[in-house]
Amino acid sequence: MITNETKPILLIDGYHLLHKGYYGTLKRKTVSKNHEGIIINAVYSFVANILKFVQSNQYHTVIVAFDYDENCWRKDIYSEYKAKRKPTPIDLVPQLQIARAFLNAANISWYEKPNYEGDDVIGSICKIANNLGYDVQILSNDKDIYQLVNNKTSIITNISKNEKTKIIKQKEVYEHFLCNPNQVADIKAILGDRSDNIKGVKYIRKKQAENLINKYQSVENIIKHTNELSEPLKTIILDNKQLIIENKKITRILTNIKLGRINFKPINVSYYRLIRFLKEQEMFAFIKPIRRYLERINKIDKK
Repeated sequence: MITNETKPILLIDGYHLLHKGYYGTLKRKTVSKNHEGIIINAVYSFVANILKFVQSNQYHTVIVAFDYDENCWRKDIYSEYKAKRKPTPIDLVPQLQIARAFLNAANISWYEKPNYEGDDVIGSICKIANNLGYDVQILSNDKDIYQLVNNKTSIITNISKNEKTKIIKQKEVYEHFLCNPNQVADIKAILGDRSDNIKGVKYIRKKQAENLINKYQSVENIIKHTNELSEPLKTIILDNKQLIIENKKITRILTNIKLGRINFKPINVSYYRLIRFLKEQEMFAFIKPIRRYLERINKIDKK
C-alpha cells in the first residue's frame, strides 16, 4: 500500500507551465481577464494543472521552481546565451506574479534565486530530495532536464489534453541522446544547443559526438586523450577546447545552489485562502469543483 511517505515529490518548472498555458489558450475567441483587466489565460491553465496534481493523491508534496528573471550566471560566461529567444510576452509578465500569489494563497511551496535559472533550482531541490530518500518526478518539456534523471528521478512531459503523458526514465534518455543522463551536458558541449543559442564544434556530427562520449565518457577525458584520435579530429578538438569546456559549464544544470530550508512537508493546501484568492482574481470556474472535491474527501475521511 502506498503511503504519503512513499509517494514521490513533484517538482514543476513553473515558467514552462505558464508559457505552455499562455500560448495554448491565446487563440481562443475570449481570453480570460481579472478585475483589473489583466489577461490571466496562463494563470488559468497554471491553476488547473497545479490543482490537478495536488488533488491526484499521487504525490507526497508539490514544489514549483521559477526563473528569477531573464538574467543568469550563464550569460556572464557567454553573453549570447538564449539571445535569439523572444522576450517574455507583455501579457505574460504580470501573470508570473499572479501565479506566485496563487501558490502563496494555496500554501504550495515555490523557489527561485537571483542570477540562477529554474533548472538550477530544480536540480538542487531534486538532489536534496533524493538524498533524503524521496523519489522525484519533474514536470518539464525542457530536454536539458534529462541530465537529472536517475534511478530515483524521472520526468513527466506533454501535459496538454490532446497529448499523451510521457514518463522519461534512464532508458528514454539513452534512446534520445545515446548517452547516460549524466553525459547529456557532454553531448551538448560538443554539438551545442540551437534553442539556447549555444554554438557547437564545427565538423563534428551527432553520431561522431555520441561515439566519442560513449568511448571516453566525458569531454574532459576526450581532451585528455586527443593523442588517440585521428589527426584531423585531434586538431578540431584542440582548436575548440575552450569552446567545449565553456559549453559544458553552460549546459550543466547546477545541483548545489543554496535555497535555504526546503519544505518537504506533505501537501496541505489552504483552500479557504485559495478560494478567497480565486474570488479576488474572478476565477470563479474553479470554486465549485474545489468545494465538490472538499465534500468528497471529507466523506472519505469520515468513513
